[in-house]
Amino acid sequence: MAKKQKCPAFENHERWLVSFADMMTLLFAVFVVLYALKKEGADEAKVQQAAVSIQESFNEVVDDIPENRRTGPTEQGFGIFENRKGDRIRPPIVTKYPATDRNMKVIQSEMEKVNEMINLRLYGKEKMRDLEKKGDGQERIISVQRDIDGFRVRLLATHFYKPGAYKVNPQAISDLNEVGKILKDLGRPITVEGHTDSIPARGDLSNWEISSLRASYIVKHFIEELNFAPTAVSAAGYADTKPVASNATEDTRALNRRIEIKVHYDE
Repeated sequence: MAKKQKCPAFENHERWLVSFADMMTLLFAVFVVLYALKKEGADEAKVQQAAVSIQESFNEVVDDIPENRRTGPTEQGFGIFENRKGDRIRPPIVTKYPATDRNMKVIQSEMEKVNEMINLRLYGKEKMRDLEKKGDGQERIISVQRDIDGFRVRLLATHFYKPGAYKVNPQAISDLNEVGKILKDLGRPITVEGHTDSIPARGDLSNWEISSLRASYIVKHFIEELNFAPTAVSAAGYADTKPVASNATEDTRALNRRIEIKVHYDE
């Protein structure tokens, strides 16, 4: 009588579905958050806060998997799960922004320091307390906004410029100098960005030219009057391509007419 062959063990080839389902769940959650943060659903401060949180989460480095807990191959191959941290032969092609806890704490600490100094020098203790009671402080001509990889100092053009002009109003030079001195003491490289609303400019200059000239004028002022190092400052003009509010009303267009001084944290 022939010996009965043992049925081979069944190998499940659909184990990848578990990881795929987890990934799809996370993607769904991300898109729900993005939908909730669309322009009509949240103000810019909340959007920036959520963006920074997502940036930190996706850049967080996972610790190595212990050897006795690994179930996949230990040598490089072609599988999508075979290139975990610790067993890669080649370095990654794309280097991520080093969003470590230490870097984020440095950015947060310096942003709070700059914000406090601007409030004290430009508003004073009494007015600063009044602004804090009112809420987000959009009525302030100068504010500090968190960015994904740093922060920005925002200057409303309604205070610093006459319509269509690119030179800073003489009565606003002292405020600009205070901001410049604070940023110079910080010692970080900066980019001065000019922004306009969507209404075409009157006169010979376009919105592109006005935004670029305003940024260049401030860079020149920082170098010549405040002794900034020329290699530490740069200028950029964006016209109306990066609005922070709707262009439907005069009040919201006024928020788009602005100068933003980006503080860089390049490693």
